[in-house]
Amino acid sequence: MPKSSETSSGSGADRIRRAPRKRSVQNIEALVNEAEAKSGGGMVSRSLDSVGRTTSLALGVRETDIAALLRQLIMLLDAGTPLLKSLKTLAERSERAGVRALVTDIAQYVEMGNPLWQAFERHPRYFDAVFVNLIKASEASGTLTTVLERVTRYRERRIMLRRKVQAAMVYPIVVFLACFGVILIIGKFVMPEFKNIFATLDMSDKIPPFTLRFMAVVDAITNGTVILTAVIALIVLVVLYKLITRDPRYRLRADRIKLMIPYIGPKIIRKNAIVDMTRTLSLLLSSGLSMMVTLDLTRNAIRNRAVGQTIQDLREAVERGEGIEAPLRRVPKLIPPVVTDMLVTGEESGQLDKIANQVADTYEEEVNLHINTLSDLLPPVLALVMGIFVLMLALAVFVPLIGMVEQLQQGGA
Repeated sequence: MPKSSETSSGSGADRIRRAPRKRSVQNIEALVNEAEAKSGGGMVSRSLDSVGRTTSLALGVRETDIAALLRQLIMLLDAGTPLLKSLKTLAERSERAGVRALVTDIAQYVEMGNPLWQAFERHPRYFDAVFVNLIKASEASGTLTTVLERVTRYRERRIMLRRKVQAAMVYPIVVFLACFGVILIIGKFVMPEFKNIFATLDMSDKIPPFTLRFMAVVDAITNGTVILTAVIALIVLVVLYKLITRDPRYRLRADRIKLMIPYIGPKIIRKNAIVDMTRTLSLLLSSGLSMMVTLDLTRNAIRNRAVGQTIQDLREAVERGEGIEAPLRRVPKLIPPVVTDMLVTGEESGQLDKIANQVADTYEEEVNLHINTLSDLLPPVLALVMGIFVLMLALAVFVPLIGMVEQLQQGGA
């Protein structure tokens, strides 16, 4: 294990000068070819940027694979296995071709005399700036295993919470699609039968106006052209959103709009962003990084750009020699006053990292609570919507049909 990033970088630089970069790229490409051959193809990408760094070495690598990889690396290091041997062992034993290619590339780069953090930095798709900087600091301080454990736990908690939030946002869409599916079935299979019954009884001219309007609405909703148009419109909107939000200004506006979504915005999205902010602050500060570096990394780690802008304002205030209170007080709709109070208290007492971690734990519990509440509320809402629709169906179709049958029976008598 390298004792410091500076020492490792120096020895690595001498070796890199003796080994042309072109050869390094060829080695990586050979590694990719070998991994593709073993996996049957399609698992590994050959995407290399202009300076020979891998930008997407393993398309088949998932977040769970990275988490498992880091856990295994920690166990090997804890057992006293040297870093390079640990990496080579993981590269040989991994079941996924993409992971083997990724770890082998990291091991080869470390074997050339480079520090571990630089090897991770070559793969930004899997190891973000927060992770890389923490590994860099840990190598300099000789606390690699401790920091690896801490950052792995941090990544796992973020992944788990993000998946819960995504599921909470998708759930209402699934409920809507379920309602629409039931209406579609009724419109395509049930309503035509009733129309045939009315036509058979030769009472099409006696159908009540409410029934006619109900049938027209169902026909319009379940019309193939309308459905196709809605699907195309939805796809266009999604594509436009992806294109427009590439511009940081529009991304900022879109993230602000997300915070206004009833219940989901303030209760889940905003609080999830606060968890991201405070947990990242806590992790970076407790690992010995400076306040300025911490704020830079935290701003980039937060997915919601509206909260990220607040961190940018906070950084500028700290750079001017001010405290963190004023920038946070200016955005009470983003950062609740109670959070500001706790962070200011932590700053004044010199325990900002501990206070930020406590805030993160508290708000993570609240996010989980709101997600569970949303999950509990939606099934009754679905049942209510379907009940209303069935009631309308009964009033529009069954009641008039029964009345007409009774009139026919009375007329026949």
